[in-house]
Amino acid sequence: FDIEKLTFTLEQGPAWLKIDEATGLLSGTPDVAGRADVAVTARVERTVRTLDEKTLAWGNEKVLSTRTESVGAVTQKFVVLVQ
Repeated sequence: FDIEKLTFTLEQGPAWLKIDEATGLLSGTPDVAGRADVAVTARVERTVRTLDEKTLAWGNEKVLSTRTESVGAVTQKFVVLVQ
């Protein structure tokens, strides 16, 4: 993933559950036993640059603007059982 940026978001879960947005690693300390419904979304985004065409003709690069574009996303739902 040298060009696209992968990020993770905890869409649903108990208050004690945290996610590392860069790696997707879930962590936390449960406060009660039971069942926890969890949903994690992984998104792929990339930076798109608009270049000056006239400057490119001379073999140079001039960035006029940049924006972030979504490539795709997927959500995985699962259950965590705490005993």
